[in-house]
Amino acid sequence: MRRYKLIHVLLVEDDPGDAGLVQATLQQARDAHFEVTWVKSINQAQQCLLNCQIDALLLDLSLPDSDGIATLHRIRQLAGAIPIIILTGSGDTDFALTALEAGASDYMIKSDFGSEGLTRAIRYSLLRANMEAHNRLLVTALESAADGIFITDREGRIEWINPAFTRLTGYHSQEVVGQKHETLTKTIGPEQSASEIIWQHILPGEHWHGETVNYRKDGSQYHEELTIAPVFDTKGQISHFIGIKKDVTERRQMEENLKRLASTDPLTDLPNRRVFMEDLSQEWSRVQRFNNLQSSLLMLDIDHFKFINDNYGHAAGDEVLGQFANILKAELRTIDTPGRLGGEEFAILLPGITTANAMTTAERLRKRIEATRVNSINGPIHFTVSIGGTLISPQDKAYEAALHRADNAMYEAKDAGRNQTKWQDLL
Repeated sequence: MRRYKLIHVLLVEDDPGDAGLVQATLQQARDAHFEVTWVKSINQAQQCLLNCQIDALLLDLSLPDSDGIATLHRIRQLAGAIPIIILTGSGDTDFALTALEAGASDYMIKSDFGSEGLTRAIRYSLLRANMEAHNRLLVTALESAADGIFITDREGRIEWINPAFTRLTGYHSQEVVGQKHETLTKTIGPEQSASEIIWQHILPGEHWHGETVNYRKDGSQYHEELTIAPVFDTKGQISHFIGIKKDVTERRQMEENLKRLASTDPLTDLPNRRVFMEDLSQEWSRVQRFNNLQSSLLMLDIDHFKFINDNYGHAAGDEVLGQFANILKAELRTIDTPGRLGGEEFAILLPGITTANAMTTAERLRKRIEATRVNSINGPIHFTVSIGGTLISPQDKAYEAALHRADNAMYEAKDAGRNQTKWQDLL
């Protein structure tokens, strides 16, 4: 035998005949078991709501201690999510609509119960109550989410946002509802906007997931991880879109910092040896592809750097390295690549620069450094640099060949008395 869930019904009715009719009708139900608690006044109903287990409430508002709709409001607050079905002896349509607007789940005329009408009304009211409770749970989950969530119609007009959306963007519901979400999504790159890329994916019914750079209401920039998914109606047509925004600004900053730490020398903020060698290798490959392309390489070594460290201290030596790097940054073109190879040894990649121009650049750097003074607690520090240069040639079998020539030229400058610039042609 099939077992049915026991449904606890509170019947508020002062007429014994009507109460008996309701009880008899529910006892005859074939697909549910009802346990009816019968009370004859609003006061008794209120007490029962506080102390009894109730699943559904059948309420006659014509009782002597009832104030009609005002009583319904009080009972609605006390009953919480329990569905309330109004029982009446007349078919007053206006009163029925008012009762439904005041929180009643349904409205039934006593003479029209039929054999299944009342039980069906109770079951449907319970089903609606369960669905509403489930919806409240989902809304609570969405509103409690740490990520910004929004819902749009098929055209992308925002219909709903959660509090996290406001915290992330600075926009409140009244400012964005009715607005197209694309007005709040800025560009991904110079060639195509984020909204264009997103629409290309989601209109055919696909999910879209990616990162965009966006702007808050106050104009501040942030990085967001954005997911947008289509919602389909019963006919399989897109009716809405649901989007989730996650602020990944801090993560991106950490990634950029880690990338910078892995690629730059922390003291001079120049590319480190690994990165410089990668750039040199790429430039050598470019020269191999274009035989008429000329690029140059300079090797630089600060003269008597050990003397500076020993006599002025390592802090002063670090200051010299920092000033040296600043001069390189200030004097070179944006397409040039200076790098610290280690200790007091530096290198400069000069794309598209011929021998004469490279020597001019090297001499300008040498003279600028010669004229520089670094203050220390032990007095001003005067320092110079020895520079060697060479062309990166299509004849080089590897980029190390150019590196070797530039290094030899730099040592020629050292051997010639330092504070000089030397050049070595192809061997």
